[in-house]
Amino acid sequence: MFPADCDLTVIGRAIAEPARAAMLQRMMDGQAHTAGALAAAARISPSAASAHLRHLVEANLVDVTPIGRRKLHALNSPEVAAAIEALAAISPPQPVETLREAHTGSRLQRARICYSHLGGSLAVTLTDHLVVGGIVDPPEQGHHGTVHRLAHPLLAALGITRLPVGSGPAVRGCLDWTERTPHLAGRLGSALLTAMLAQRWLTRRPNDRALTITETGSRRLTDLAIPVQSIRQ
Repeated sequence: MFPADCDLTVIGRAIAEPARAAMLQRMMDGQAHTAGALAAAARISPSAASAHLRHLVEANLVDVTPIGRRKLHALNSPEVAAAIEALAAISPPQPVETLREAHTGSRLQRARICYSHLGGSLAVTLTDHLVVGGIVDPPEQGHHGTVHRLAHPLLAALGITRLPVGSGPAVRGCLDWTERTPHLAGRLGSALLTAMLAQRWLTRRPNDRALTITETGSRRLTDLAIPVQSIRQ
């Protein structure tokens, strides 16, 4: 027999605590983190972080992998990441209390890692550029799409001549929580992020999931008629 419906309260209880929500958002960078690093992100003690992480593991939102004497924590699946991004799009912004928080928010809005692909205004700008170029159709939230071709100056500049092999969709729309419009996810979205990091158009920041557009990235994007100045600060 099938249940009458899904039990949203299990997930609701798991994330309805500021520290756990902060740790989930930190793991949206697609990497694995120690409990200590997640404790710092949530501004709680390591012992408290361990207790919160047990809740997230029990709710199947987070996986834990022992590496020697350490335990590394990461989001359970791309579906968990997509759910967090969708919830972020309908959630109110957190109040900004310091100049540092304001700067972090601005950086996240401009360019950030959205689990396996690029998010923020840069992601939306590049998505629009590929749509205009006939590479993909306008992405829709949660819908899978098709890559029509890969012959495009942006993809050529990044060395993307084929899609990465994988079981995920070639293209998926992911609702950007700061821009309120879908950006490009799926294997093509992952390929863009991977190539831009590898060629140092973008660099990671150490303590959050914001990305820095480098001088090289700014110059190459401008050469491709994608002026960085048009990307919201």
